[in-house]
Amino acid sequence: MTNLFWENLDDTLPGRLKELKLPGVAIARIENGEIASTHTHGFADITSQKPVTEETLFQIASISKSVSSWGVMKLVESGRVDLDAPISRYISRYVLPDSEFDANEVTVRRLMCHTAGISHSGFQGVNPKYKLPSLEQLLCGDIPPQDEFQKSCSAAQDQGAGAREERTPVHIKYRPGETHRYSGGGTTLLELMIEEVSAQTFPEFMQENILNPLGMKNSSFSPDKLDANNVATAYDPELDALPFYGFAAKVAAGLNCNIIELGKFACAEMVGAKDEPPGRGVLTPESITTLLSRETFAETFGETDMYVSPGHFLLEIGGKKVVQHTGGNTGWRTVYTIIPELKKGQVILINSQNGNDLWMPLLREWIASIFPNG
Repeated sequence: MTNLFWENLDDTLPGRLKELKLPGVAIARIENGEIASTHTHGFADITSQKPVTEETLFQIASISKSVSSWGVMKLVESGRVDLDAPISRYISRYVLPDSEFDANEVTVRRLMCHTAGISHSGFQGVNPKYKLPSLEQLLCGDIPPQDEFQKSCSAAQDQGAGAREERTPVHIKYRPGETHRYSGGGTTLLELMIEEVSAQTFPEFMQENILNPLGMKNSSFSPDKLDANNVATAYDPELDALPFYGFAAKVAAGLNCNIIELGKFACAEMVGAKDEPPGRGVLTPESITTLLSRETFAETFGETDMYVSPGHFLLEIGGKKVVQHTGGNTGWRTVYTIIPELKKGQVILINSQNGNDLWMPLLREWIASIFPNG
């Protein structure tokens, strides 16, 4: 059944792109803990008719949180960070505003799991005509205005509440440890922690300690370090090109990656084809176990209960643990899913605001091909 899904994929994707009015897509198939094939269709840029290839770079949006969780664990392994210590122990450049809640309960682990009660579910990004704010400015709410398309997205998503919240200081909004509340603001505190503890910029630390060792040398949290010839263009639902929005909140949404290199990351969270351990020597298998261990209930999606672990989301299908994270920057839609026990996975990158219309059914079909009885 699984082979039939993949065998038919290249025949069906061109028609799906046309039907859904999508520019391009890159997909990686993972079998036995390694990339078995890639499937690229459509355009990285419509105007120039540049095709999507294995080298095409996409904003991977919130999957950045999963990759960044490795950076946190690198500091944990070196003894410089304790997952259950208050974030205030490690940061001095920003202090959470006083609230009715105890700031000492805002721990590193809870920030990674979105259970620290922190505000700001996410950030829309910055139009390139504006200067990117510093981390401190972002955390204080001192950021450039949204453009008209971003405003329309904010209005459609939450009646503009998120856009208004972006311009307030990141703060403790809910009781820490009480429940799961997705927070890009919380993960931005982790970004500040990595900078202060490592005495490096966050992109430098991640490139040196995580991306390069994993073989992700074309990927970067710094847009100015990317090969401009390989960067895809993002599109709105009408196939009009969008700006390449920048992100000061790099843990939350700032990694740029191609399908091969994000596939390598997904594989590295499982046992490899030659029995290489999870972590691939960049992290210990024990650290990967921590990152993929269920912490608390997150939400019910359809009929499926989702749980959160540090930097990841977990569900169970057919008695197997499924690990996943999705991404949704303005003009980009992404998802990676792995089944560690089966050493299988799938990664999908789409340069369109409407990409959910493609990856969601593709993911369901792939899962059904593995678990035909649910």
